[in-house]
Amino acid sequence: MSLSFLKFGRHCCKNLVTPLSCKTLSSQSTDEVNVAIIGGGCIGVSLAYHLTKYGMKDVVLLEKTELTAGSTWHAAGLTTYYHPGINMRKLHYDSIQMFNKIEAETGQEIGFHATGSLRLAHTPEHMNEFKYMMTRHTWLEADQHLVDPETIHFMHPLLNMEGILGGLYTPGDGHTDPYSLTMALAAGARMYGAKILQDNPVTATRQRDDGRWEVTTPKGTLIANHLVNAAGFHARQVGEMSGLDLPLVPIHHQYMVTATIPFLEDWKSEKREVPAIRDLRGSYYVRQERTGLLVGPYEAEDKMVIQDDWYENGPPKGFGKELFQHDLDRLDKCIEHVVDLLPIFNETDIQSVVAGPITYSPDILPLIGPTYKLKNYWLAVGFGYGIAHSGGAGKYLARWIMNGEPDYDLIECDPDRYSTWCDKQFLLDKARESYGMNTTPVFPGEERWAGRPTSRISGIYEQTKARDAAFGFHAGWEQPHYYTTNGEQKDTPVCFGRKHYHDAVGREVDLILNKVGVADLTPFGKFMLEGPGATKFLSSMVANTMPKVNRVNLSHLLTPTGKVYAELTVTRLDKDRYYIVTGSGSELHDFRWLVHNVPEDSKFSLTNVTDDMGVLAVTGKYARDVMSKLTSEDMSHEAFKFLECREMELANLPVQATRISYTGELGWEIHHNKEHTADLYRAILEAGKEFGIADYGTLAVNSLRLEKGFRGWGAEMNMDKNPYEAGLGPFIKPNKKVKFIGQEAVQKLSQQEQKCKLVMLVVDTHNRLDPSGNETIWFDNQVVGNTTSGAYSYQLGKSICFAYVPPRLAELGSQVYVELLGLRYPATVSRDPLFDTEPVRLAKQST
Repeated sequence: MSLSFLKFGRHCCKNLVTPLSCKTLSSQSTDEVNVAIIGGGCIGVSLAYHLTKYGMKDVVLLEKTELTAGSTWHAAGLTTYYHPGINMRKLHYDSIQMFNKIEAETGQEIGFHATGSLRLAHTPEHMNEFKYMMTRHTWLEADQHLVDPETIHFMHPLLNMEGILGGLYTPGDGHTDPYSLTMALAAGARMYGAKILQDNPVTATRQRDDGRWEVTTPKGTLIANHLVNAAGFHARQVGEMSGLDLPLVPIHHQYMVTATIPFLEDWKSEKREVPAIRDLRGSYYVRQERTGLLVGPYEAEDKMVIQDDWYENGPPKGFGKELFQHDLDRLDKCIEHVVDLLPIFNETDIQSVVAGPITYSPDILPLIGPTYKLKNYWLAVGFGYGIAHSGGAGKYLARWIMNGEPDYDLIECDPDRYSTWCDKQFLLDKARESYGMNTTPVFPGEERWAGRPTSRISGIYEQTKARDAAFGFHAGWEQPHYYTTNGEQKDTPVCFGRKHYHDAVGREVDLILNKVGVADLTPFGKFMLEGPGATKFLSSMVANTMPKVNRVNLSHLLTPTGKVYAELTVTRLDKDRYYIVTGSGSELHDFRWLVHNVPEDSKFSLTNVTDDMGVLAVTGKYARDVMSKLTSEDMSHEAFKFLECREMELANLPVQATRISYTGELGWEIHHNKEHTADLYRAILEAGKEFGIADYGTLAVNSLRLEKGFRGWGAEMNMDKNPYEAGLGPFIKPNKKVKFIGQEAVQKLSQQEQKCKLVMLVVDTHNRLDPSGNETIWFDNQVVGNTTSGAYSYQLGKSICFAYVPPRLAELGSQVYVELLGLRYPATVSRDPLFDTEPVRLAKQST
């Protein structure tokens, strides 16, 4: 292996379009457009293409220099249907489907090679990961399957097969030429009416009083109804023009291209190519590049380089089609693995090395969609894998802009998943961890610790930590998942079967059922809505009726087409005063929907009080006894009814106590000023001593809520399903007098036969492992649905899960199979709920 030369020249495909001619803005001109897109990489151009293809008029793309300048032009161009996240696979699917059609549509070659790809396993854990991914993939559209070593060697004869246990093969994967792809998208965008203005840097953005955006360039000003930031590694600085602090930083990614390898030259002459390889052991990818190989390693955390000065100062002026100085010494460990897997690499010259900037968010996932801070401002930034995402991201965002709602749930890419707690240090630490662990197995329930804890810790973080809490990460918060005793293992799970904390969670379930427990629920998203017109506004937003004063209900935000956008717990404190609670992971997702729908002439206020309020829960058989010791209020069932809220004193501190529990057992949520959390916690523990009080975490809650048939947003409820499919009919009032978003849609849906139905399954797994969600459902050797969430039922002594199945299989007693780690386990459609809630039990006892 040697470096024959290092000057890098990007190869070009035939029949490329010439640089696009541009309309020139005069220095005095002010043009009005529907959408202005900042950034001419593959993402921005894909958005322009999809918007105009779907019929949007007056779309303009503004590029600082020339198309592809930035990260697009030097990208390795890999494309794949695969992704560990279920929703992201839809994005990848749409991308490759577009790659397969765009040449015929535009007449522009993109150099797409559908070689397929192989992920290789050298360890049993990697094989289990592949089985786990297959379990969560079979119900989706793209082909993917496990292959044995013999098949792998047949597909790629250059591989050293020693130690390879198997692989995960995705036939439709491949690679494309990023420059050609972008030019084809640009040709399509122009064909459908978009204007692409190159050499036209944006120097300022300002939102007008009418909600539209002024976009200033040296050649003039645009007035845009919608503004999209798709500016690649300039996105952070473009965001700052509008007051946004985007959690983005460029990292150095390197890849090597070899000289011609005779074997590949022979195969190419036969119009054959080897599949792309991802070697998880060595943390690199390798694909064929003409008649050589392209190898792209992911360096370890301690060796990778982050261009952190760009975070504060932005890229150097004029940096566009430039590269960083490469450093092969950082790749030595990866290269050792490459040589071991591909001995031919050691006999081949390295023809070129590329070291270019790729923009990372803390979790590698992009930011796609609107932000709660600004109206009519959209983000398409932070793409660590922009080529693979380009087609799907452009389609997804185009349809959201045009339709007012996304086609499907993609909350893991929501721009508002990060907030002020995500500071520079967290970003750098997390980006380093994410890059360095790029090919590490992703275990269910795994926690990764870089950058933690953030500033988001509750008032009892140190106390619960001292009481052996095992924490999970929830929107920046540290929240106890479970508690250990007697030196039990507290590490993050590193297996695909039943977890080491199984017994610990069982103790907490038993605690709630037979004694009393206390939990920290501070991470809940919490909003205050108050003032004249608050009731009218909230009623127009949700599908349920408004609760009476001092009462609580569950209400759902619906999209115009009737999909479930969010679930809210609404507490009415006065005639026009409401306290709204949502899940931690959807805090700003839900807040944004409300904020963006507030009328301009409103007289009420809507405030996010999440970081101001603490929440403790007292739950279980003796919850009433504990609460009664801390207050003079009458806590009896008759005086303090289920779903009642009361502003009162507890332990001589002001609180807002609500009789509600996601466990379905007797319990109160105690909302209070965050400065009082520690004092309340101490008082509750002291009052509960005689009743055997102890702590419990979110995993016990999950088991109990499933037993009680409680749906979870993001699992049973999301943008993929309507409320009737999810069994939310009792909370939807399609004919209520106040018109609400989605009302016409649910009026129609309520009269239609649903395509699928949510059911409760009891699964016989022989007590080995438990479903967790997104597993494949089989019937008569056919894929018929998927699970949404699951756990072990400690009361039943069996695994349980929610699942969507066709109506014909939703009857009580129907038999299906749930696929777990490559095996199919029998499951029975069972009573929903499996166990009555505490209020229902009391009602039955009184009749």
